[in-house]
Amino acid sequence: MTSNNLGQGRVQLSTWDNADDREGAKQRWLDMMPPSEPAWIFAYGSLMWDPGFVFEAVEPATIFGYHRRFCIYSHIYRGTPQHPGLVFGLDRGGSCQGRAFQIAPSAAREVLGMVWDREMIYRVYLPRDFYAHIGNRRVLCRTFVANPNHEQYAGRMSNREAAQMIAGATGKAGPNKVYLENTLNHLQSLGLKDGGLRRLQTDVQRLTGER
Repeated sequence: MTSNNLGQGRVQLSTWDNADDREGAKQRWLDMMPPSEPAWIFAYGSLMWDPGFVFEAVEPATIFGYHRRFCIYSHIYRGTPQHPGLVFGLDRGGSCQGRAFQIAPSAAREVLGMVWDREMIYRVYLPRDFYAHIGNRRVLCRTFVANPNHEQYAGRMSNREAAQMIAGATGKAGPNKVYLENTLNHLQSLGLKDGGLRRLQTDVQRLTGER
């Protein structure tokens, strides 16, 4: 385990070569977990309200050094190759409010394996560990960040550019703007705020004539 920028609340524990098979990379990542300790998962998107796994506790949490952003092109679920949509990733800079799930030691390997399979289908994310602030303590959490070297990484487009893409994109899971609306509704119900997403929604609504 090697640490990097602990003062910023970030620890990089796991990287993997693109030539590796996904299953082998997953097993090496899981082998890094202490078998007798609970695991923590930091969630910043749909995992917050739809985890799909059993957990012992869940707490509001904040990480520093990364923020929630529409920075991943969606060619299937929220857009098409011709008219891509955007979905969330953790991108460098700022901070992010989310939720941290505590997983029992006996279930940690199975649960984290499930989360890996859910997030790493296209390798557009990278596994990372962060110190999340939970109340007055710091807890090491596992999560996934946007891979800036992946072809689906959208980069740091302006709010106007992102709003134009979101307003006009629809995929198998429905309109991209509904994905944004649902996320904001869930964040509000969980008592979490994201001013950047709220401003983006205002821009999308203006483009679609909803304001």
